[in-house]
Amino acid sequence: MSFKGFIKTNYLRFIYINFLSIISGLGAIGAGYVQMYWLTFIKNKNWMGVLWTSLASGLLYLAAQGLIYYIQFVTRIQEEEYNKKIRNNLASHYFKDDKYHKIAAVQNRMTNDLEMVRENYFDWYIIVPFYGTMFVGALVALLTIHWQIFVVSILIDIASYYIPKLIQKKMEKATTNVSVQNKHYLDVLEKWFSGVEELRRYFAGAKLFQVQNQAANKIEKAHIHQTGTQQELIVINGLCNSIGQLILLSLTGYMITQGQVLFGAIMSVQNFAANISIGLQQMIQALSFMKSSEELMGQISNDSAPLQNNSNVQRKKPALISTENLALAFPNGEKLSFPDIQIKSGEKILLTGDSGAGKSTLFKLILGSVRPTQGSIIFKDKNGKEVVPDMSKIGYIPQDPNLFPGTIEENITMFNSKLNSQVEPIIKEVNFANDIAKFKEGLEHQLNLDKLNISGGQRQKIVLARAKVHGSDIILIDEGTSAIDQKATMNILKNLVKGKETIIFIAHNFNQDMRALFDREIHLVKE
Repeated sequence: MSFKGFIKTNYLRFIYINFLSIISGLGAIGAGYVQMYWLTFIKNKNWMGVLWTSLASGLLYLAAQGLIYYIQFVTRIQEEEYNKKIRNNLASHYFKDDKYHKIAAVQNRMTNDLEMVRENYFDWYIIVPFYGTMFVGALVALLTIHWQIFVVSILIDIASYYIPKLIQKKMEKATTNVSVQNKHYLDVLEKWFSGVEELRRYFAGAKLFQVQNQAANKIEKAHIHQTGTQQELIVINGLCNSIGQLILLSLTGYMITQGQVLFGAIMSVQNFAANISIGLQQMIQALSFMKSSEELMGQISNDSAPLQNNSNVQRKKPALISTENLALAFPNGEKLSFPDIQIKSGEKILLTGDSGAGKSTLFKLILGSVRPTQGSIIFKDKNGKEVVPDMSKIGYIPQDPNLFPGTIEENITMFNSKLNSQVEPIIKEVNFANDIAKFKEGLEHQLNLDKLNISGGQRQKIVLARAKVHGSDIILIDEGTSAIDQKATMNILKNLVKGKETIIFIAHNFNQDMRALFDREIHLVKE
């Protein structure tokens, strides 16, 4: 995310915005310059001159002020188009980077962080050309009135520019901290409100309110601190403004008494001094706000950067899986170590083990959603040659399946309509046909993820059918039939073991008839 990217969103509109900003700034300066003659005409009782200068000044002010609102509107269009592009890039990056991203972190990046950048960078940007034009125009106007006033104004401006820089770093840290605390707050809400029913059941609301309040306090303090640093900048700029105007007015008053400038210059110099001071103040303020957002913009840029297409890497169907010296260390010091495992093509493996021995974690390591801290997982083809696996050929049925807004059929085919013709025979294999018949729309039944209009067992059958219809050569099932009754589970298992796929099945409380369906058992032990 960058200023260059903002410009490239629409070059012509960007030029148009800046052109209007310059015209608006010149209009404000022109009105102030005309006032010098207006006041002189009043002193000299030149009423025709007063009439024409009043008319000219009013039109210039109207043009200056009226354009500002229109400029803000057009700028917002540019901002929203750019943010839409960034959101699309973020979604693409998160999808392709093969990393696990917390939902709260993604939400924070796509909403709060983009909004902060808009408010603290692009909304302030447009101030620079507008007030920059006023600043330069006012300086030129002062030069035409008298060079001494111009020189004094320059010296005041230099001092006004460097003094506020003392708190710029403080503003940058405050802005970044708001993003950090907002992400933490969303993370807390996600973790605790996802289990709100359980908290209600055990009357544990007090704990929920406590952790929510603690997280809310942190984000509140972050916002207050950010606002405090911003107000410090505004106060410093205000002081510089007041002192600068007092010096310039004193000098102008003295020069009028000496007959060196027009009588009307007292008002114009005051206006120009205000324009210079306010213009410089607003530009410094804008640049400081923009600077404070640069670190956050850098983070967004990293998260939205296009990833290289790895389509040139030849991925093949894995037939054999083996692990060597595999281990995963956790931040709390715990470590899971796995025995060296060899799984042949077509084998039906029952994976059992102690609670916490790492059965589900082993699946995540195989799927690549978790990286091992030691050892490796090796995939080989039928000839025993090591390959980069085609992960679409590894089916995964977790305890809590992932479903998406759409029909049952779309969730089975994963929105690939070319696979629709294969759905009917597959649903019979996974004992799902009777369930489908109960829905009025059949396979076209729309899933409602909020109201859960299907049972837990039906969810598991959908994901199991998904793995089968996509021709998965390896199917990892993490208690994927836990919500299905024992008789239906037995029928599903019988159909599964008849297939050519390699099956690794995690289960508890299997009876002997179910165990007998598998080729062998791998038992993990917690050390």
